[in-house]
Amino acid sequence: MPIPWSYHAGELAAEGVRLADLADRHGTPLYVYHRPSIASRVAGVREAFRDHPTRLCYSVKANSNLRLLKWLAGLEVGFDVVSEGELDRLAEVGVPFDRVVFAGVGKTAPELERAVAAGLWMVNVESVEEAERLAGLAAERRIRAPISLRLNPDVDARTHRHITTGRKVDKFGIGLAEFPPLLEWIPRSPSLDLVGLHMHLGSQITDAEPYAAGLDVLLDCGRAARSAGASLRWINAGGGFGISYDGDPVPGADAYARAIVPRIREFGAELLLELGRYLVGPAGCLLTRVLYRKERDGRPLAVVDAGMTDLMRPALYEARHRIWPVRRRNGERPTDVGGPICESSDFLGRDRPLPPLESGDLLAILDAGAYGMAMSSHYNSHPRAAEVWITEDGSVETIRRRETARDLMAVERESL
Repeated sequence: MPIPWSYHAGELAAEGVRLADLADRHGTPLYVYHRPSIASRVAGVREAFRDHPTRLCYSVKANSNLRLLKWLAGLEVGFDVVSEGELDRLAEVGVPFDRVVFAGVGKTAPELERAVAAGLWMVNVESVEEAERLAGLAAERRIRAPISLRLNPDVDARTHRHITTGRKVDKFGIGLAEFPPLLEWIPRSPSLDLVGLHMHLGSQITDAEPYAAGLDVLLDCGRAARSAGASLRWINAGGGFGISYDGDPVPGADAYARAIVPRIREFGAELLLELGRYLVGPAGCLLTRVLYRKERDGRPLAVVDAGMTDLMRPALYEARHRIWPVRRRNGERPTDVGGPICESSDFLGRDRPLPPLESGDLLAILDAGAYGMAMSSHYNSHPRAAEVWITEDGSVETIRRRETARDLMAVERESL
């Protein structure tokens, strides 16, 4: 699926909207999202999985903007949250809690109490002790809490070590050796209703084979659970579908469907998917302006006004985003793009083919719609960026204003 940005008369644009005009109007750093691309991705996943009952959930951690969540709710997706704060965001925009799955490896006691009281669709339980705590909380309220057990199938998705979650050495999920003891009591528990099994192998998976291997393990466990008396309705294959950060082809949703759907159909359950990056990642870019130019070891270095506080991924796990000039210019040299933050790791990209740059030039960091703004920080007391989106009719709406220094100090000022 193509990205939304393309050059027209040498200017990078989408839906007839020039990105340079957005930067001039709203300032930089600036996140820009193309809403029609997100809608197209949602429709594409639904089409790929149309032959089997499938519920698509959006993973709020990818991008938790309130306007985005409200708009996605209008597309009738479900939601996957990993904290009470994300649950609060959904409550703020009116999402019914019976459309919400609560995941997360380290849920606190207050979060579990909230999950039980809120009447969520289900809780993805990640440890034996969590199951025991949840059972006690549900018993106190004299209800049956619907749960799904997240199992760790010990499958290596072959992504970066920092975003792989399904190996036995990873912190996520219930180990296969821990699963049989759980089956001795959960199906008979008066306070827990085991409605599904769950796996999540990691992020940025560009091969469908790990899903096949993981589901083979998960469904073997599902057959054991049914033999123990559990009435499993849902199999949750998680998320992690990869996107193209370098422009090379990656599998589409139909490739994952071919690996997933036949197995779920044979088992006789409904399918749940938790997708975030795949839906919103390619729809976003980060605009940044060149502040200064230097030469380092014979190579140009552009210092820009966006850094690791705006886009953490390159510094955190060496993620590579395409960097394009907003105004096309002849010539090309390998160029480093560094940010303003006082850390040696604060680079948005190294050795990138860019034309000779001048102070004031604009660059677009592509595929930044997921884990960009959501992971941003105030380090060095930098206010966070503004966010805008381009709608289906080509209009531009601000969906988050730029923060100010006063915003940063608001929760501390009362202590003075």
